[in-house]
Amino acid sequence: MAKSTDSSITVIGAGIVGICCACYLQRSGFRVTLIDREEPAMQTSFGNAGGISPGSVAPIGMPGMWQQIPGWLIDDQGPLFIKARHFPKALPWLMRFIHQSRRSRVLEISKALTTLNGPTFKAYQPLLEDAGITNLFHQTGQLFVYHTRQSMEKDTFTRELRSAAGTRVEHLDSKAIQDIEPALAPVFEAGYLMPDNGHCKDPLGLAQALAQMFVNKGGQLLKTEVRDFVFDAEGISGLLTTNGQLPAKKVVISAGVWSGELCLKLGWRVPLESHRGYHATLEDPGVSVEHMCFPVDYKFAVTPMSMGLRVAGTVELAGLDEPPNYNRARKLVEVSQKLFPGLRSEKYTQWMGHRPCLPDSLPVIGVSPNQPGVYFAFGHGHQGLVGASQTAKVIDELICGTELSMPLKPFSIDRF
Repeated sequence: MAKSTDSSITVIGAGIVGICCACYLQRSGFRVTLIDREEPAMQTSFGNAGGISPGSVAPIGMPGMWQQIPGWLIDDQGPLFIKARHFPKALPWLMRFIHQSRRSRVLEISKALTTLNGPTFKAYQPLLEDAGITNLFHQTGQLFVYHTRQSMEKDTFTRELRSAAGTRVEHLDSKAIQDIEPALAPVFEAGYLMPDNGHCKDPLGLAQALAQMFVNKGGQLLKTEVRDFVFDAEGISGLLTTNGQLPAKKVVISAGVWSGELCLKLGWRVPLESHRGYHATLEDPGVSVEHMCFPVDYKFAVTPMSMGLRVAGTVELAGLDEPPNYNRARKLVEVSQKLFPGLRSEKYTQWMGHRPCLPDSLPVIGVSPNQPGVYFAFGHGHQGLVGASQTAKVIDELICGTELSMPLKPFSIDRF
């Protein structure tokens, strides 16, 4: 049972991070309420690329990346694009991003990401077993390919970070790439396999199954929107929602990019930016792809899933209210047809979602320094599916008062 004088906890946000937090806390004996304004996992968790990557230890911002910013404003079909009218609003975030991208800081960030993402499979395992869905995970490796060896050499620092984290990397020539993934066009000269990585073949199905298990075990799932917090002399006492006031003595904020608005009501100004990502899921691709593949020169991922072949990636800074530019999704399909000969694209769905990104590529995880009973678990950026399980595990440890399985200082909200 949980070591707490009050065994009730409310988790705000039913994406994969919030769902995992709710499940872990429930396993420890807490009475958990999970709140979202939509059905579970219908935002970013719906459309991610499905990667489960212990080796995801490199931040988005890397040394020298600042030189590419002018190009990001020009090519609206490129891997990263900034909408011109959003640029003034995004500029402060970009300045922080550039500052966090210096080499010395990247080394620190990578060590923190290792503690968060490294245990992802192990931390997911009890939840998958409880829900009976271990079949959704495939730890079959991820394949990274480059057109030329020179192109791969540009990513040397990334591979150094992975080696420092103890991640296995198997280097490949063009023949080995074809042997491992025959569906790829024979246009890649070099690459590598990360055999300890893998993918989830149905990210939405994963989240929905965990949410259903949570409800079946007595968890309460509420569809409403949290507007504000209520405090008394002892700390948080309630939530103001669109359906009225709810009692709450302990709260975990895990609402993705919308966590920024909630934190502002608590006096925390967090630099969250939406990295709008796109995907196209080809329902009848006509080719057989065995591994999650990263054609690194194009900055997107190709993942075999139960509903088809998903092509996902790109970054667009345009805010929360700008309509989707689905030309970006169609561009992913066009490039994929060149890389996978015989790929059929007659039937596919497309999607855009808001990745909650902080300038240092680290989420906010921990307890509020100023508000007793308030905990944070948001801002995982491009790695929400990867980091959700260990985030949930350490949030549970923190609230239960047991020994923490990872240091939380790098993820504190007051680092900003």
